[in-house]
Amino acid sequence: MKKIDKIRIQNFKAFPEFQEFDLKGKNLLIYGNNGSGKSSLYWALYTLLQSCEKTVARVNDYFVVYDEANDRTFESLRNIFSQEPDSFIEIELQGEPPIRIAHGNIGATQTANIKEANKASDFINYKLLHNFYNSTHKSQLNIWSVFKHDIFPYFSFDGKAFSENLNNLYNNLPKTGNRFYRRNSSYYNQYQQKIAKFNNELQTLIVKINIQANKVLKDKFEINDIEVLLEYAENLKWDENYSRRFSDPEIKLSIKVKKDGGLVPNHRPQSFLNEAALTRIAISIRLGALQTRLEQSDWKILVLDDMLISLDMSNRMIISKIILEDNDLSDFQKIILTHDKGFFDILKSKTDSSEWEYLEFYKDEKTINSRPRIKVNKTEFEKAKEYFEESEFDACANYLRKEAEKILKHYLNKELNNQFETLSNLIGQAKNKIDSDRLARFNKLFKKGTLPLEKLKIDFEADTALTLAEKGQLRTLRAYLINFLIEQNEQEIQISAKLDELRSIKDRILNPGSHRTSMPYYEQELKDAIQIVEQLYVLLNPAP
Repeated sequence: MKKIDKIRIQNFKAFPEFQEFDLKGKNLLIYGNNGSGKSSLYWALYTLLQSCEKTVARVNDYFVVYDEANDRTFESLRNIFSQEPDSFIEIELQGEPPIRIAHGNIGATQTANIKEANKASDFINYKLLHNFYNSTHKSQLNIWSVFKHDIFPYFSFDGKAFSENLNNLYNNLPKTGNRFYRRNSSYYNQYQQKIAKFNNELQTLIVKINIQANKVLKDKFEINDIEVLLEYAENLKWDENYSRRFSDPEIKLSIKVKKDGGLVPNHRPQSFLNEAALTRIAISIRLGALQTRLEQSDWKILVLDDMLISLDMSNRMIISKIILEDNDLSDFQKIILTHDKGFFDILKSKTDSSEWEYLEFYKDEKTINSRPRIKVNKTEFEKAKEYFEESEFDACANYLRKEAEKILKHYLNKELNNQFETLSNLIGQAKNKIDSDRLARFNKLFKKGTLPLEKLKIDFEADTALTLAEKGQLRTLRAYLINFLIEQNEQEIQISAKLDELRSIKDRILNPGSHRTSMPYYEQELKDAIQIVEQLYVLLNPAP
């Protein structure tokens, strides 16, 4: 699969000047506070890919110079404070020439490759999820607009996206000039057949998405007491009762709740469920739609902008696990943007720098026309090594302590616990975990307790009193015991010893460094501490 190597933006939304993002073909995780410009990156990628389905005139609307006196410029996405004459969005795939859109220039996106990538990619942000439930409590949810804007562009029939087929119906009414064809004319009937074709294809699509959405809800979220129900309740119609107008189509979203052994329909889930539950359903539908199409393409991206804002941390981690680990999503180059620094740090700890780039966006909120400041996010360990090289030993020791705490919290599965714990306590808990895990594994070897274990001391293969099955079980047990002893010697004893070294070095170096006392910092001891922390990370995070 091809990957985006570089993204370049100039004079577009929050970026008044030239800005390049070097992804190196990796996934991208971005932290940025609200208004820092991260959503501008989201819309830049969305605009570039969607341009393959638009005319030059339509794309020009995004790059025209804004003029308050001219309402035809009101859709401009240029930065209104920029002095740059040129405005463009550009991506560069690895080993490929750049793909750019600008005013009057969309030729690079009018290719089969880009059209395939657009259909295969997906963009989800918090606004799109909110649109699922943008309705009063007394009304049944109609998510036609969600499908129209966020799903139709990515699904096709007869070689064209649903959105293109729908626009063709809107723009090619059965008339010549200002006169409509008669109802019994072939032109009129052909047009109505096209509407019927659209409705049939949409009905089939909704059924497929409904099936996949419920699979996501059940298999990924482990929710078994609710089912999603999507219904194409009101078809698209034109000229009903000689109106020469389109009807208002309805795609109804309701749920079925398990009760007393049956399923009870609820047609107003926005009144029955809390925001987190509603968000899970919306995400299930979006992911269900994504898994329904899974288009073939040389490259595809999945861009998520604060998608999980309504969920608590445990539910965020469930969805993050789907995004990061689901086999169906493994071919996507993922770009995740969040304003939650804690969530950013957890995601970073669960990803690998060999596959991900990490950036932070900042912007001066007091100055309206300031440009985003972008810096590479570095781990505490990377910062510690940098400070060591600069002979800033106080800061080096402080960041080493933070890195050691992070490693141990990850090992102890305490990343979601925001309570303060000292490094000493974490070291003690880690040693206890090693001992308890070892005992649990050892006891597991003998849980059945039916084998004549004393036979392990002799050559049981020659013992005629044993059955073939018993000999096979003894062979397996012997192999497990040998592996257990090797693992204990090669890994667990090393981990325990390394924790003892960390405790020793903590008392001499890490605690003084973090509390800024006058104790001298010895370069060699800090160098040793860096090695200990690095080795501990490797031991507690074995390669798969």
